[in-house]
Amino acid sequence: MVEFLPLRGLHYSPEYARPTVYAPPYDVISSDQQQQYLAGSPYSVVRLILGPHPDHQGWYAEAAATLRAWALQGVLTRDPTPRFYGYQQHFALPGGPMRVRTGYIGRMRLCDWREGVYRHEHTRTAPRLDRLRLTRATRMNLSPIFGLYRDPGRDLARWLEPPACPALDFQDDEGVRQILWPIVDVDAIAGIVRGMSSREVVIADGHHRYETALAYQAERRAAEGNPSQARPYDYVLMYLTATEASGLCILPSHRVVSGEPALQGERLLQALRRDFDVLPLDGSRSLSQAIAEAARGTVAIGVSLRGAGSWVLRLKGMKVAHRATGGCDSNDLAELDVCVLQNLILGPHLGISPEVLATTERVSYTIHEEVACARVQRGEAEAAFILNPTTTGQVWQAVQRGVTLPQKSTYFHPKPLTGLVFNPLDEE
Repeated sequence: MVEFLPLRGLHYSPEYARPTVYAPPYDVISSDQQQQYLAGSPYSVVRLILGPHPDHQGWYAEAAATLRAWALQGVLTRDPTPRFYGYQQHFALPGGPMRVRTGYIGRMRLCDWREGVYRHEHTRTAPRLDRLRLTRATRMNLSPIFGLYRDPGRDLARWLEPPACPALDFQDDEGVRQILWPIVDVDAIAGIVRGMSSREVVIADGHHRYETALAYQAERRAAEGNPSQARPYDYVLMYLTATEASGLCILPSHRVVSGEPALQGERLLQALRRDFDVLPLDGSRSLSQAIAEAARGTVAIGVSLRGAGSWVLRLKGMKVAHRATGGCDSNDLAELDVCVLQNLILGPHLGISPEVLATTERVSYTIHEEVACARVQRGEAEAAFILNPTTTGQVWQAVQRGVTLPQKSTYFHPKPLTGLVFNPLDEE
């Protein structure tokens, strides 16, 4: 069970709180998008969360200095009393109906994995170190971690109705309507605190940031002699929504393999025929459309290979998936697309183990099939693997069984914006 509390958030003052200052989480911003955000506003939150390039170590101190300057100039202001922040996003997938995802932002007491909070994915070393350096410099949670909880009776939903005039209400450049409002009613605050005290949280997005928060907490506690009272750094900024929410949406996270000069497409296809029916792509359809249809009763993965075209890999039987469980338990979680890809393709045929994924850049990720395949066609990568999405039910199933899925097994859409609320990690 978790301790979830309101906070005195630091946020943009009303005169600076324009759509151009907000951005998605740092790890989904491309270099081109970074430049666009920086050009859009001198007060873009991107100035606080992303450096000019990975080797520029001095940018962490620069981000901290910018943060302090904005606070002194009144660009940022801190709320006078603790509160939760209701957060609603209205969005639609291409050709689909409008969806609404409602949640709220607060601070959660840090605890070790499986002691009230659960992860479902592995993480990578470099992003953890990057975020730790930033947290040390700014002494601030700059972006909320996205968590899920169960609320089948909608007990908490009654506290989450947006007012007629919210603090923020705008449409971002991806067409998502973003609505934020403070929750200051004492009954509502008490109801949320009480309701969350009997629930557990699964991290949907932000595993690196949660592990960073644990590392930062350990450093601060050691430096301060492990104080008996709770300190601000014992908490982390969280955005929570219920798994039953109709607007909860997971997109597939496709894999792009580069740095494999020895990869020979025809030889790989021949080797894969042992476990898969290898079918040429019908040119009238995308790989995503083809694997959605081919996956009926089995697992289907699309692949675009440099010099060898595009193919559908249809697993010959679930027994094959269980035979090579690798990092997944020998149960039906081994049948997940991400596990089949890892256990039957990336690991045995390309030498890309979970350890390699955690410590190298040989595999990159995108939710866009056209982006993944274009990199192969341009000769920038050797292979792109196109997946069907993991479901929320499969995520919970993995958590219940203590299974950690391969990294980037899910892409929850849309991402919570960064810059709505910051969580200071020092005493007031």
